Amino acid sequence: LPSDHAVGEFTFAEPPASPGMMRFSAHLVLFLRFLGIVDGQSGNQETDLAGSPNEFSEHQDLVNKILQVYIIHLMDTEQHDLIPVYAAHLRDTSLDLTYMIFLDEMMKYSLIEQQKCYSLACRYLGESVPRLVCKYAAKTMQEGRGSIEDGAEHRANACLWLCYEETMYHSALTHTLALCRDFALGGRKCYEAASTLLLQVLPDNFWKWLAALKFEASHADVNRMDMYENDTRDFLSAAQELEDWRDWYDFQDALRKWKGLHQVMVQQQVKPGSPSVSSPTRAESIQSTGEKLIDHALRLLTRQWLQMPEDAEADGHFPIPPAVVRLTCQPVHKPAGQEGIGFTAAEPAGTFNPEALESALQRELLAASSASTGGQHQPPPPTYVARVAGLVETDRVEISVQKAETGAPSSLEALEQVAYAVGWAIKGNLSQDLQDIGLNVQHLDCGESQTMCRMICRQVCLSKLVLQCIYVRHVLSSLPGGAASKKGHNLVETVVETRAGGDTATATPDSVASTKLRLTQYLTPFQCQELVLMEREATINELDNSDKE
Repeated sequence: LPSDHAVGEFTFAEPPASPGMMRFSAHLVLFLRFLGIVDGQSGNQETDLAGSPNEFSEHQDLVNKILQVYIIHLMDTEQHDLIPVYAAHLRDTSLDLTYMIFLDEMMKYSLIEQQKCYSLACRYLGESVPRLVCKYAAKTMQEGRGSIEDGAEHRANACLWLCYEETMYHSALTHTLALCRDFALGGRKCYEAASTLLLQVLPDNFWKWLAALKFEASHADVNRMDMYENDTRDFLSAAQELEDWRDWYDFQDALRKWKGLHQVMVQQQVKPGSPSVSSPTRAESIQSTGEKLIDHALRLLTRQWLQMPEDAEADGHFPIPPAVVRLTCQPVHKPAGQEGIGFTAAEPAGTFNPEALESALQRELLAASSASTGGQHQPPPPTYVARVAGLVETDRVEISVQKAETGAPSSLEALEQVAYAVGWAIKGNLSQDLQDIGLNVQHLDCGESQTMCRMICRQVCLSKLVLQCIYVRHVLSSLPGGAASKKGHNLVETVVETRAGGDTATATPDSVASTKLRLTQYLTPFQCQELVLMEREATINELDNSDKE
């Protein structure tokens, strides 16, 4: 079947010439360039204003177009070994455009084929390879394909191009962190893609490299060691954040599997004539695993998850970029109940008004500015302003939050207020009109502010974690055959109370209520309602079990 590719100005649904003619034309223009007839060594050379040979001259355009057409033919006929040979003769702009298509095509092939392609690219393209693969990974992460959920696995697998040699591992670390943040603000398929990224895409050598550098950096003078963009502390923070995300996604993966086992047990119980031989054993297994899940969740809740030391030190000397937050997302219908499990029924919202979201964000940011000034009679101008715009020819919107020109100086408190407002927008709780609409995030970009990214992720993820924990507790309280458990019975007390005292490092999961957690700041009113309802049902189940005993 004929292919349909677009390269530069070319768009063709069938080859423009026979394979032999395309090959002859490519070799002809390369030979003419070698003789100096094309690139300016003849008397008819074309130069720019500075007198240098003009690579965008009419002749050079023709050379690039002929080479691009032949390279597309090589892609269609799967002659991958020859592509870097001809691509090396393209100018940089044409090389970037053509190689983005080639790398995308290679995603369909095996790891062996991809590694071979990478080796050949390094041989013929040299120093251009790191730039090309980084550009492709970033492009795939930011643009995506189709729905955000369906394109999540492709975005995770694109990180493979950054993992074929150690010199690219720093880029792989930065890219992986960005993907982990994006996936955490998405739906169920995004969570599965994150597990694929951390467990399958990143090789063992990457984790060994990371562990070795962490050990070296932790024993070095942070003022003298030059290891990660001239700042060892940045590297340590990035490494620690990746470890935090591994812990988070390990829990999410275990919760998915546990939920699937519970659903199988429920289906067997309600199905007429189903065998009951495995019910007690399965219930005990679900009980044991569920209790471990609650312990895991409470450990995440009671330690400083996704909080780096410099986050608390950012106030006063934190460089705030002009565009603090830029969010590309897709409005989706929120599922009824069990909000903490994720957007399991994330159907795109057909009718969505970006102006309503912008107004709600503006009101929240203005209210936060007023509260921070003690509620003066004359409301101060907001520290930050929000803009929401629909993206052309897509079902996505772009949210941007910028520092207001007339607002108060930025501070750590102001960053927290922005994260609070953006987090509520993602969870669909900014206003009554938007309470049934959530946002599946494709890409979160906070510029240089890593602290801002972590704040937004904490605002969304910790509230989800609380609801997931109470969901597990509710299931455990309803298990049949004496397998019911009271594990996590003090969760609501843990969330509501913020008493000082206790050490989160030594506290046990059942005594974490004595620590200062401040978890209520992450819950919206709707989430609080869901938390209380599931706790009520779990308590009723426990009372029923006590009566039966």
